[in-house]
Amino acid sequence: MARMQRRLVPTLLFCVVAGIYALTINPDPSPDAWTAEFAAHHIALTGDPVPDIADFPLLDDNIIRETWIVETADGREAVGRAPGVIAAVVPAYALARGATVSPVPGGLTAAVLSAAAVVLFFLLLRDRVGTRRSLVAAGLLAFATPVWSVSADAIWPHTLTTLGILGTAWAADRGRWWLVGAFGGVMLWGRLHAAVICAVVGLGVAWSRRRPDVAWRVGTVAAASLALASAWTRWMYGSWDPTSGYRAGDFASGAAGYALDPLNHLGFVLSADRGLLWWCPLLLVLGPSAWRRRRELPDWSRWLAAGGASYVVSQAVLNRFSGGDHFYGYRTSLELVVCLAPALALASPWLSARAQRWFVPVAVLQVVLIAPGAIADDFYSPVRDVWWRNAFVDALVRRPGELLPLVALTMVVTLLVVRLLHTEWSAVRGCAPPSQTGAWPVPPTTGSHRPGRTSG
Repeated sequence: MARMQRRLVPTLLFCVVAGIYALTINPDPSPDAWTAEFAAHHIALTGDPVPDIADFPLLDDNIIRETWIVETADGREAVGRAPGVIAAVVPAYALARGATVSPVPGGLTAAVLSAAAVVLFFLLLRDRVGTRRSLVAAGLLAFATPVWSVSADAIWPHTLTTLGILGTAWAADRGRWWLVGAFGGVMLWGRLHAAVICAVVGLGVAWSRRRPDVAWRVGTVAAASLALASAWTRWMYGSWDPTSGYRAGDFASGAAGYALDPLNHLGFVLSADRGLLWWCPLLLVLGPSAWRRRRELPDWSRWLAAGGASYVVSQAVLNRFSGGDHFYGYRTSLELVVCLAPALALASPWLSARAQRWFVPVAVLQVVLIAPGAIADDFYSPVRDVWWRNAFVDALVRRPGELLPLVALTMVVTLLVVRLLHTEWSAVRGCAPPSQTGAWPVPPTTGSHRPGRTSG
């Protein structure tokens, strides 16, 4: 019975999250997603990696058409996207067999992969901080961050990197270092420079535990994934260079312009529409406790956070902070938030009294901020205005008749969930002491893991 219950909770979590994601996929996604869908549709139906771009008029109408087009080795035009972003959608189109490109196969693929990432996050937390707290953390990651409004909205690179990061955390928590390398491969198939996250985790844990075999296992599988990515670009673009899906020269010139640009770096944190602190105030509530207790957290969670920081620095060097148009919330900083999530959740039993008082209202606020854009899909700020305009505030001022009903609905549902969890916990406290799967467990320790979980 207990084993069945342990399986039932993550299954129900997956069904609920995937269902909500599927109902809110974007019917008119960014050209980033549309072009990946176009290439995946052509591969699924013909087996040919290079479609006739003339068949895709959306690109002809776009003034920055060249952003999504690369030239193959034999001079043809092809869709330029990361390997995983295209490959992930091919099975969906192979099943659908539709005659035209549609946002549905890619959107549903993104919904399923993002929901799987949320379940992995829940599973890695459950034995350390309890079922209830893990559900709260998984729910916040799922619905209070752009995991909902970006990763699960359409097939973005972040769909793959989010799954790869949380898979890395889940595997590292269990000492399955081969799987850490495999999930690192998922990351680099989504975004090549996200490999730095996997590298920091593998090398960092190997150093802190004095176990070179960890780095060897992680690195071997990640390198094999990189080789497979090179094989994909050889097949699709005629080049073994794994960067062939992008115009590498743009990033080289970007590095020359952005590496020493303080406004670009600050934009990740402070800009009105892309800054983390505007959309993710829970970082200010949970962050201090995680920092104070960092040495008591699992070493892999600290290295994962360091990997996320390294990734954002590399992103800031290679490209502008804004991340383009046609999405809601921040995008280029999402990997950092996902990398921080395990450490923040694992440190939650140590929250100060002040942080506990602030936690519920700030968490509700964060859900309310993210939900309208994830549901409605057309509350965007132009990239030229992201320093002084915020999509949520803009909609509140300019389109209150559309935004306020979504805010009210989100508020009611979120408060009902909070009330349900509070009632359940009150009942547990009135009947018996909290168990390992209950609500407010003792702070996590290495010894709280089941035997064998940290070996390998």
